[in-house]
Amino acid sequence: QLTTLDLIANMFSGTIPSEIGHLQQLETLDLIANKFSGPIPSEIGHLQQLTDLLLAGNKLSGTIPSEIGNLQQLNLLVLYNNELSGPIPSEIGHLQQLTDLFLAGNKLSGTIPSEIGNLQQLETLRLQDNIGLTGTVPVEVGQLKSINRASFSNTSLTGGLDDLAFCENRENLLFQLWADCGGLNPKITCECCTVCCGIDDKGSFRCDGV
Repeated sequence: QLTTLDLIANMFSGTIPSEIGHLQQLETLDLIANKFSGPIPSEIGHLQQLTDLLLAGNKLSGTIPSEIGNLQQLNLLVLYNNELSGPIPSEIGHLQQLTDLFLAGNKLSGTIPSEIGNLQQLETLRLQDNIGLTGTVPVEVGQLKSINRASFSNTSLTGGLDDLAFCENRENLLFQLWADCGGLNPKITCECCTVCCGIDDKGSFRCDGV
């Protein structure tokens, strides 16, 4: 009846075993800062009591399994700083309890799925450092008024962010919005951003508060 599996900051390596899916009472799975590689097993979708899935800081590769959409109780999905590739699965839009989505620092590509706009509890959205992300921030995502912290910097996203509903939170002291609205050739227009990033006249990528 294991409910918490916390192996944070060890030297574990190899793949995450598919048998992890047998731990069906698990509420927290924290494998941050190890050396796990290979794919996230699809069997993780069997863990329907899971509230916190923390796999950041490993060497995980392959796509984010669509079965993650089965984790209806999930509050935290933390997958940053891996080598995950392919599209963001639209099934993430099923995670109605999700408050924090961290996908930064991977090799994700394609467009941001509009289904993320279903996440009415979402407060943090970190997608930065995925240069393969393209298109614009969907209108549906922009309508999430609960967001206080979002980052779209160092991607290939384009367009404008000033119509996003969560820009209304700009006066909140905790509000953060990062995008590629700086440098010599800004990709994004964003007057409500707190930090603008881009390539400067020396060819370096830098971010500055505005």
